Amino acid sequence: MSKRDTPPASELVSAAQALDSELLRFEALSEQLKEAPLTSEKQLERASKTLKDLADLDDALRMRVGALVQAITGVRNRQQAQADAVNVRAQELQQRTEVFKDLLTRYGALGQSAADLNGRMQEFAALRQQATRTAEEDARLTEVFTSLQARMAEVADEAATLSTAAEEARFADIGRQAESLRQQLLSARNKLGLLHQSLGT
Repeated sequence: MSKRDTPPASELVSAAQALDSELLRFEALSEQLKEAPLTSEKQLERASKTLKDLADLDDALRMRVGALVQAITGVRNRQQAQADAVNVRAQELQQRTEVFKDLLTRYGALGQSAADLNGRMQEFAALRQQATRTAEEDARLTEVFTSLQARMAEVADEAATLSTAAEEARFADIGRQAESLRQQLLSARNKLGLLHQSLGT
C-alpha cells in the first residue's frame, strides 16, 4: 500500500503520538538539565533556558494529555454506540428467529395434515372402487367424502393464512411453499369430487 493509499491516523492515534513526542522531548530536556554543569554564567543561562523550556513543555504535556483523554472519550462513545446498535440487531435477530421457527412449525403441521389427508383419500378411493357395496357402506362413503372435502378445505384455508403471515413477516420462501401446498390441496379436493361423481353414489 502506497503512502497515498494509507488511511489517515485516527484522532486517538494522533493524540497518543503527539503526547509521546512531547513526553520524549520533556524527558530529554530533563536529562539535559540534570547533567548540565553549573559552573559559569553561560552554563547558568543555558540551564535557566532549559528550565523555561521544560515549564513550557509541561503546559504542552497537560494539553496533550487533555487531548488524549478527549480522544479516548470519543472512542468510548463510538464503541458504546456500536454496542447499542449490535444489541438492537441481536434482539431483532432473536425476534426474527422466533417468528421463523413459529412459521416453520406451522408449515410442518400443515405438511402432516396434508399427508394424513392423502392417506385418507387413498383409502376412500380403494373403498369407492369396490364392485359391490351395501346401502350402509354407500352412506358411510358419502359421509367420509363429505368429511374429507371439509377437512381439505380447512387445511387449504390454514395454508392460505400461513402464506399471508409468512409474506407479512418477509419470509417469502415459507409463504411460497404454503401457497403451493394450498393449491395442491384444492386440486386434490377437486379431483376427489370428480372421482366421487364419476363412480356414482
